[in-house]
Amino acid sequence: MTDDDLSRSAAEDEGPPRAGASEGDPPRAGASEGDPPRADAHEADALDEACAEEIRRDEAILTRADAALPGAIMAGEAAIAERIAMDTGAPDTGHPRKWWIMAAVSLGMFMALLDVTIVNIAIPAIINDLHASVARVSWVINAYSLTLAVLFLSMGRVGDKFGQKKVFLFGLVIFSISSLACGLAPNIEWLVVFRVGQGVGGAAMTPISLAILLAAFPRERHGMAVGLWGAMGSVAAAVGPTLGGLIIELLSWHWIFFVNVPIGIAAFALAFAVIPERKPGAHVQGVDVPGILISAVGLFCLVLGLIQGNEWGWTSARILGLFAVAVASYPLFMWWELRTPSPMFDFRLMRIRSFTAANTAMFFIGAAMGGAIFLLIIFLVNVLGYSELHAALAVTPMPVTALIVAPNVGRLVDRIGPRVPAVIGCIFFFIGLTLLAQLTGESTLWDATWRVIFVGAGIGFSMPTMSAAAMGSLPPQVTGVGSGALNTLRQVGFSLGLAIVVAIFSHTIADNVKNGAIEATKYVQQQTSIPAQAKQQIVAGLAKAARGAGSGGARGGGSVSAVTANLPSPPAGTPAAAQAAQLKDDISAIFKNNVAKSFTWPFYAAALAALLAIGPSLFVGRRLGEHLGHEEMTRSERAEASTAEEG
Repeated sequence: MTDDDLSRSAAEDEGPPRAGASEGDPPRAGASEGDPPRADAHEADALDEACAEEIRRDEAILTRADAALPGAIMAGEAAIAERIAMDTGAPDTGHPRKWWIMAAVSLGMFMALLDVTIVNIAIPAIINDLHASVARVSWVINAYSLTLAVLFLSMGRVGDKFGQKKVFLFGLVIFSISSLACGLAPNIEWLVVFRVGQGVGGAAMTPISLAILLAAFPRERHGMAVGLWGAMGSVAAAVGPTLGGLIIELLSWHWIFFVNVPIGIAAFALAFAVIPERKPGAHVQGVDVPGILISAVGLFCLVLGLIQGNEWGWTSARILGLFAVAVASYPLFMWWELRTPSPMFDFRLMRIRSFTAANTAMFFIGAAMGGAIFLLIIFLVNVLGYSELHAALAVTPMPVTALIVAPNVGRLVDRIGPRVPAVIGCIFFFIGLTLLAQLTGESTLWDATWRVIFVGAGIGFSMPTMSAAAMGSLPPQVTGVGSGALNTLRQVGFSLGLAIVVAIFSHTIADNVKNGAIEATKYVQQQTSIPAQAKQQIVAGLAKAARGAGSGGARGGGSVSAVTANLPSPPAGTPAAAQAAQLKDDISAIFKNNVAKSFTWPFYAAALAALLAIGPSLFVGRRLGEHLGHEEMTRSERAEASTAEEG
């Protein structure tokens, strides 16, 4: 091929010449031979400039996309969709499988919360079957809660770094296996050990589930998403008591743990299929093992000291030593976290006012919830004499109310912000717990039922609101550890609240049972129709029963019916039998009224915690995301930003 052929081929490849390029070029389409050549040159220059500008814009978009691509891949499909929306101006609709993702994480949470509510119902049965006191059986709850509190923060960080999906699936597996082991536990000691295993699984699922959920939904729908997520937890709480009561009535308490196994298998299959992998904190170097150990030791010593204070003595060397370690661990933890290159918890996040306020409020809410329901079940079963199933039905309106309220509150938070709903929730909590403190030995099942509706409204208003407010202003790369911090404070509050109400209850139950025995003895002595020998026998039986009921936390306050179980029982159908039945009823009423007083101050203590939550609730912000980016600002910059926001 000659050079001329090559030139002609190149000219053909270049296509038609641009308008006004040279005098020898063919005339441009639509132009006449009389057009001035100078005008063609100006028009061509303008067209060239417009094309060049378009090319520059395209290159700028491609440059931004190339720079964002590694982070988008790291953050997963949801983050890619968000970046595309930012570049194109399209609205962010979240992950395309966001509703399936919500179903997957909600099913995992359903299993964990179902277990909690069922265990509360089963406490009286566990006390009787394993012959344990309230103080010992409280560790069935405390072991789980304490493990959650210790591991929430670290599991959140591990999920951020190594993959939130991996950690969530790990939690499902560990929780399911530990549930099977709990059902097979031969005694209270092994049951507590296996509950620690459940706590490890729960700690992996709970904070990660919230982080996964919020990554799947756009920011302007976070309130709604958290509300629906919380509603699924309320479904578990609503089903749990009734299901637990039926299981205990028809089978045994062991099956309240076995029921988790099929749910865990289904949750694992769904989560494996639909949840995208995210590693928002993969750039962080290493895992903060010293920070994990310091926080774990401090939390363990704090709660152990609170639980064992009555048994070991509040001024004993062991208790004071535990409290000293707990107090010293916090400044040590802060000192280490501020100096290590890869902290478990970045204390700069505390600059975000809504995050700090929501965490503080959640701590008090957890303390309010911690022991209230635990003692309410014991009150209904052991004092008023109802079965576990009837007790479950009595408290079911609480989660049902939360189920109805939570989704609507989530939408309300998206519209008006979290401040007002958070305060309303705390007020409902305070009212409900104060009303529960008014229960007496003459109360009925209905008296407890309508009171817990207020507590349910408090849950529905406060829990999704605090969660959305805390997470709304966090940067994406710390959502896991942020959710871990929120859940840590809630669980620490829960454990602290349970420890406080059990300590108050254990301190008062022995005196109230003793007063009941004295009052019942006086009543028997006043009955002239009872022979002297029979009176001595009855009084001796009362003294023995009272000693058993008041020891070691009264095994749940001691079943009041057990106090009269050993009283003389004349042959049925005789006048003496009718007289003995009336005597038993009168003595039972005396003990009920005295033992019921032991529950009054624990409920008041829980109500006080709910009241204290109102203060920080006022600072959760007027809208979600109001304090976004404040972790990078100085105090003066944050003040200016807040002033501008209010203006």
